[in-house]
Amino acid sequence: MSRSPEPETLIDLAQDKIAVIDEAGRFRYLNAATRDLLGYDPDELVGTDAFDLVHPDDVDRVRTAFEALVADGTRPDAPLEYRYRTADGDWVWFRTRVFPPAETGLDGYALSSRDITLEVESRRRLETIASTSPDVLWMFSADWSELLFVNGAIESVFGITPETLERRPRVFLEAVHPDDRADVECAMERLSAGDPTNLDYRIGSPDGPTTWVRVPARPVREDGEVVAVTGFARDVTDEYRRERQLTVMDNLLRHTIRNDMNVVDGTAERIADRVDDAVSAATTATEGGDAVPADVDLAELAADLIDHAETVRRVADDLLTTAEKQRGVIDLLREHESPQPLRVAPLVERAVADAVDDAGEAPADVSVACPDDVRAFTHPELDYAIAELIENAIEHAEAAPTVEIEVTAPADRVEIAVRDNAPPIPPAERDPITDRWKMDDLRHTGGMGLWLVYWIADRSGGDLAFDAGADGNEVTISVPDADADPSFPAADRGPPPVSEVRPAAAEPDGGATAPVAGSEAVASESTDIGSAAAESADTESADTESVPAESVAAESVVDHESADCESAPDREPTGDRESTADRNPDDTDAAPGPP
Repeated sequence: MSRSPEPETLIDLAQDKIAVIDEAGRFRYLNAATRDLLGYDPDELVGTDAFDLVHPDDVDRVRTAFEALVADGTRPDAPLEYRYRTADGDWVWFRTRVFPPAETGLDGYALSSRDITLEVESRRRLETIASTSPDVLWMFSADWSELLFVNGAIESVFGITPETLERRPRVFLEAVHPDDRADVECAMERLSAGDPTNLDYRIGSPDGPTTWVRVPARPVREDGEVVAVTGFARDVTDEYRRERQLTVMDNLLRHTIRNDMNVVDGTAERIADRVDDAVSAATTATEGGDAVPADVDLAELAADLIDHAETVRRVADDLLTTAEKQRGVIDLLREHESPQPLRVAPLVERAVADAVDDAGEAPADVSVACPDDVRAFTHPELDYAIAELIENAIEHAEAAPTVEIEVTAPADRVEIAVRDNAPPIPPAERDPITDRWKMDDLRHTGGMGLWLVYWIADRSGGDLAFDAGADGNEVTISVPDADADPSFPAADRGPPPVSEVRPAAAEPDGGATAPVAGSEAVASESTDIGSAAAESADTESADTESVPAESVAAESVVDHESADCESAPDREPTGDRESTADRNPDDTDAAPGPP
């Protein structure tokens, strides 16, 4: 029978560093792996302080844990992780388990240290990716009762801190739009049951800005059992914004322009018929020897033709104006100019002046209340949006037009309110913008005026609100306050860049949304509003599509596999996005979930 190997021989074959230290932390023994891992000969470390080679940032923590072990004789519940210096001055990460003499019978404390340098580096790379990712990466227990992981993006996307979510794992549901919450809860149930999900839904309230997120998610299984659910949430608001823009343009082409062209075509046909009738009557009279056709009223014919010709001219003017405005909108959507800090007073002054110039001789009373020092973080063409609202108010007023512009700066916003005495803006014009209903073949907006205002506000990270009453309208553009963020310089700046193509003033383009004809009197309450020059700022260049989210009009997109879930109560669609039933049924890689 062969002789059993010596225990020390077996220990020296181990790849982990095995060491014994006394109560003071001095080495009494080290195995051969010390040479491979640290580059030291084991004998040269015997008698030295084991803590001398621990990284300065880790030594206090490690020493405190060891002293606690010596004091009460109980080893830590978890191994210690720390950096240890090698002979060439580098550092290696160790995971060390400590065994007191009571467990080993040794005269000292046994240490088993494993090199985890690659593991720590990999973990740190993942942590770096997670910490810098704009997507919300998350993992919950299978029943959603415990948060296992979430990165910092949860705060910017959902407005929730990781600490809050850790204390209340389901609190993210409070950030979900009420109309989409049932779909999200249904997806959560399916995930817990083991089904992958993929859901688009909104973050925000019905009365405020809305962010769309896409949430692919999967169950995590161990031995066939779902032990966790994981996924990510990506902000896809820009995608929904782009789809909405295309829907508006499609609506303009398929409905507004087509309807106007039908009017032109029908009027031209009536002109031709009236002329044919008159010519026929004249021919008959001439053949009968009559000088003037008895059944032809020349005055009535002339009036008819003039009226029809005026209809053609008016509709043609509307179409040309719409085309010009559409070109301005397209230029606005295509350009990549970022919002910048601008003083509001010069923008309002310029907007009033433009509206007065376009109004011609139409009398109007336009008053302004605008503090001179208010600065907005906005798109440079904000003055066009203000001018559009003023022109609409003057154009559609049934009595002498009265327009009030008031600029205020509540909290971290700048609000520009334009009040008028015109008839209420029709719901068909304002509801699509405020997400009250979806545009379709039966319900669609009439023109581009308010959309131009809306997109300028949206490109500025703001929004648009309407208050239509019997005494007139109040339309409020809300944009970020530049002075609420200390990163914006306070120094005055030069004038903002002027767009090459300016949206043209328009004839009525539907209800009270069209631009207008103008104003005679302008009463300004601003403090030296006339002397203020518009500002521009050296802000970081960025694609304006990354501007904070709009209230996107779109139905909640329910994921493809929700047949087993009870659908949310029926509700009127709120947007332009098609339901998931119309989307690619093969997209099963992801699913809705939490954040």
